[in-house]
Amino acid sequence: MVLNVPAVASRVGRFVLDALAPHRCVNCKKIGAVVCAGCWATVEHHTLTTPGPEPLQATVTCAEYEQPIVQKLIHELKYSSIRDAARPLVLLLTDTIRPILQPGDVIVAIPLHARRERKRGFNQSALLAQYLHAATKIPTVKVLHRVRNTKPQVECDAHERRTNLKDAFVADRRDAKRIFLIDDVTTTGTTFAEAAKALRKVTDVPILGLAVARGG
Repeated sequence: MVLNVPAVASRVGRFVLDALAPHRCVNCKKIGAVVCAGCWATVEHHTLTTPGPEPLQATVTCAEYEQPIVQKLIHELKYSSIRDAARPLVLLLTDTIRPILQPGDVIVAIPLHARRERKRGFNQSALLAQYLHAATKIPTVKVLHRVRNTKPQVECDAHERRTNLKDAFVADRRDAKRIFLIDDVTTTGTTFAEAAKALRKVTDVPILGLAVARGG
């Protein structure tokens, strides 16, 4: 096994830093939490459900990415490896999914390619799924795999986003009544759609995309 020394050093450094210095609010910089209660209270939770894109039954989002606190939390989670940033974000997912839960639902996180996950140290979507499972008891299953190390969607133009993820996922069969794909942000819906295409090859149950934020 090849050890990624810079990535390991980064994670160790982050652990030591977190142990020595508590989090500061991403918005007001108050010490104590990654986002303080006062700032979190200003976040607007607006669930939006839109049809598709095929083969998704629907895409469900919880908030606008352009909200500064939501955007800062997602950036802290994805680019600064602050895992605790997932905890407030999953509150949005939990509030959204509770009213529409059905027996037999399962959660499937959008996977990272193994190389990128090793570099980051974790998959932010899997972490959100893990916390969502803890809050709702919906089973989390790992049946989706990323087989191509694609360019990040955020670095693609509109045309590239539609083609970048083609055949990037494969799926294993899993019995379920309905599948919720979990991700942090959705913009064009391409990631959800390509993941759903892989799942559709092994199951005919309804598939929905659930993201913390839309846009971005």
